[in-house]
Amino acid sequence: MASIIELKEKLNKLEKEDKKSFKIFNNIFYVSSSVGKLVIPASFKTNVREYFGERDKNGEIVESEEEVIKRLETQKIVKTFNKQTGEGALFNWLRASRPGMRVEEVENEKKRVYEYIEKSRENCDFCNPEKYTPEDVFGRVEGKHCITGGNIAKYDAWSSVIFFRIHNPLEFSLKELSDYIETGFKWFERVYQHDKEYKYPFFLWNCLDKAGASKVHGHAQILMTKEIHYAKVELLKRASENYRKNTGRDYFEDLYKAHEAIGLSLGSFFGDVHVLANLTPIKEKEIVIIARKIPSESEDVKKAIFNVLRCYIDELGVTSFNLIISCPPIPENKTSPYIVRIVDRGSIFKSTTDIGGMELYGSSVISDDPFKVIESLKEFLNP
Repeated sequence: MASIIELKEKLNKLEKEDKKSFKIFNNIFYVSSSVGKLVIPASFKTNVREYFGERDKNGEIVESEEEVIKRLETQKIVKTFNKQTGEGALFNWLRASRPGMRVEEVENEKKRVYEYIEKSRENCDFCNPEKYTPEDVFGRVEGKHCITGGNIAKYDAWSSVIFFRIHNPLEFSLKELSDYIETGFKWFERVYQHDKEYKYPFFLWNCLDKAGASKVHGHAQILMTKEIHYAKVELLKRASENYRKNTGRDYFEDLYKAHEAIGLSLGSFFGDVHVLANLTPIKEKEIVIIARKIPSESEDVKKAIFNVLRCYIDELGVTSFNLIISCPPIPENKTSPYIVRIVDRGSIFKSTTDIGGMELYGSSVISDDPFKVIESLKEFLNP
């Protein structure tokens, strides 16, 4: 299986075999690698084997102390940087080579989370949104599996919530997820018809505590803003415009081609919807979906989002995640692509946060190998 740690070698091969793809990649990304060295004292070696030794499916360490020490004393680091957007990541050989969660660990984590979610049903306002949540001035938008309501502590002037009819946010079918998206986009249209100054939509789903959700009950945020997009969406828009101005090419098409060239895309699983494992992820397991069609009207887009989430939850043990859909302005909703970004936020039972000073002010430090993430998705889609 390919690895992010071998990226420089993969790029050297690409430069020799496919110069056109290499040029596209090089237009967007800068990649470097380096080696970090350390010395582990004898008094700490036994502990190090216990902490970092690779284990078999039964949890037994399969490496000798010498093998573990050798791996740790020389660590390869790969740095990726998107020259157009300014996003960057650091991948540590030690972190990226760690084995994923075993099947029994995934099931145990999921069981604990489901117990936590079930307990949260007690006195849950979101289970009765019509009774215990405010509504927008034009009323509520109701779908088959969800209903909207005003956000009592607004992010922006138009800031509302989609309340899922099912309490457990991890239990959803394709029909239910499709309804959440369709209802959100109906709300965008209602806001725009009510006040045409507000034409920049943003769909946001923070799933469970680690992802920033204030309530366990399944819900997503929907926002509309005016004049310009929200900051990071606006920066991406400007980066794509500058790219076209400087190269005459479409940034989002080239972003996909760059990932496709090194094996970090899903190909044509969902028609012309592009799915890639981000080379400069904001955090763990980030998947980016690029769609030219309105998500609420495209079965391929909804299927792509659904399958990524179900793979996260059912195969990779993800229980807390962020999902966003950034959109072009409503009157021009076919001039720019819709961008979906989905990222794992880690276990809700771990007290440590996944985001620190590096993520806020430096480069994201990433533990998951994007090549393993895309391979997991391929296996999920082709069992």
